Amino acid sequence: MNGAHPNVIEARDLVKIYRGGGVLRAASETRALDHVDVSLKRGEIAALIGESGSGKTTLGKVLLRLTPVDEGAIEFNGADLRAADRRQLRALRREFQMVFQNQAANLHPKMTVWQMMDESLRLHRPELDAEGRKAQARILLDQVGLVDRGDQRPASLSGGERRRVGLARILATKPRLIVADEPTSGLDAAIKQQMIHLLEALKDPDTTYLLISHDLGLVRRISERVMVMLQGRIIEDVPGAELGKAQFHHPYTHRLIQASDLLDEGGRARRGVSTGFDLEARARSGEAAQGCVYAADCQLAARLGIVERCRGARPPLREVAPDHRVACFGHEAT
Repeated sequence: MNGAHPNVIEARDLVKIYRGGGVLRAASETRALDHVDVSLKRGEIAALIGESGSGKTTLGKVLLRLTPVDEGAIEFNGADLRAADRRQLRALRREFQMVFQNQAANLHPKMTVWQMMDESLRLHRPELDAEGRKAQARILLDQVGLVDRGDQRPASLSGGERRRVGLARILATKPRLIVADEPTSGLDAAIKQQMIHLLEALKDPDTTYLLISHDLGLVRRISERVMVMLQGRIIEDVPGAELGKAQFHHPYTHRLIQASDLLDEGGRARRGVSTGFDLEARARSGEAAQGCVYAADCQLAARLGIVERCRGARPPLREVAPDHRVACFGHEAT
C-alpha cells in the first residue's frame, strides 16, 4: 500500500439495502445507504451526524468492511478494500478499527485488563515478546488512565472505564483510521468530558478519526469537518467551526441544529437530538427517492416554489463556500 496516499479512505457510490420479511410478514427493504460518496483525509478528525436511522453506523461499518455493501467502491490507502481476501483483510484490520457504542460486548468477561491487553498485543504486534507486550500494555493503559485497574475484570469497571479499555486495545494495533460510534453515549457529564479530553490527547498527525455521534457539542469541539446524513445520503459537508454559523445550511441541517441543545460554555450536558422527522417510515423502501428526500417537509422549498423540482431531481453536493458543500437546490435561489 502507498503510505503517502492523501486520503486514508475513498468510497464511491455506496449502496446498502437491508432485506427483511419471512413467513409471518411480507418482505421489506430498507435502503440504508443511497449512492454515498465519502473521503477521509489522512490525519483529519471528521464527524458524521444525523438522527437514529439515518445510516451513520451502517456507513461506518461498511467503510471498515464490517458490513457488506451491495454496490460501490472502497479504497483504503489506495488499495481496493472490497477486493481484499481474508488474509489481506486480516492484515488491514491492524490499520483500521472501530470503537463500538456497546464496548462491553467486546471485552472478555473472565479476563483481566492486563490479560486482554496481552491478547491484543500478541495478535497485532507479533514482533513483541512477553516483556515487550507487558511494557507496551503499561504504556497504553497509562495513556487511557487505567494502569491501576489492570487486575480488574470488566464487571468491576465502570462504563467509562470499559470504554477506555476498548480504546487502549484498539490503540495496540497502531491504527491509521479509528471509527468511533457514539464514543460518549450513555456516560454522565463528568465521564463524557474525560472521554473528550482522551480522544483529543490521543490524536496524532497520522491517525484519522471518524466520529459517529448525536452529540453536537462533542462534534463542534473536536471535529475539523462534519458530514450530515439523512435517509442514507450525505446532504452536507461543512467545516466543524462553521456548524451552526455558516451563511447557508441544508434546511434539514438547520432543523437538526435547532433540535439540539449544544454544550454550553461550561461544558454541561445536553439532551439527545430528534427533529421529529420520521426516518424509519420513509426508509422502508428499496427504491431510491428520485429527488431530495427532504423535499416534502422542506419549508425553504415551499417558500421558494421549487418543491416539484426538489422532488423530481436529486441535488448534487455542490460548493457553497470554501470547503463547504450542500445538496440543496434552495441555495441557488437564495
